[in-house]
Amino acid sequence: MACPGAAPVAEQIAVLLLGPPIMTFLWLLMSRGWAGLVQGGAVSDRTKKRQKWEFWVLLTAMYALGLGIMVYAYLRCP
Repeated sequence: MACPGAAPVAEQIAVLLLGPPIMTFLWLLMSRGWAGLVQGGAVSDRTKKRQKWEFWVLLTAMYALGLGIMVYAYLRCP
């Protein structure tokens, strides 16, 4: 039996698989734009390298959080 008010399983899986990359890519675009604004239009290689590292850390954290929420909901539903 599914949890009351929960989305269908296919939709939950789609959100879990597609949500983190989309949100992380949007974060990367906004941070790159902010860096360009602050640095006067040209983003330094050092900043690009840091943003690339942050992108992967954020993506991993979002997948871990999503998986944790899914497991928690699975264990807590009757």
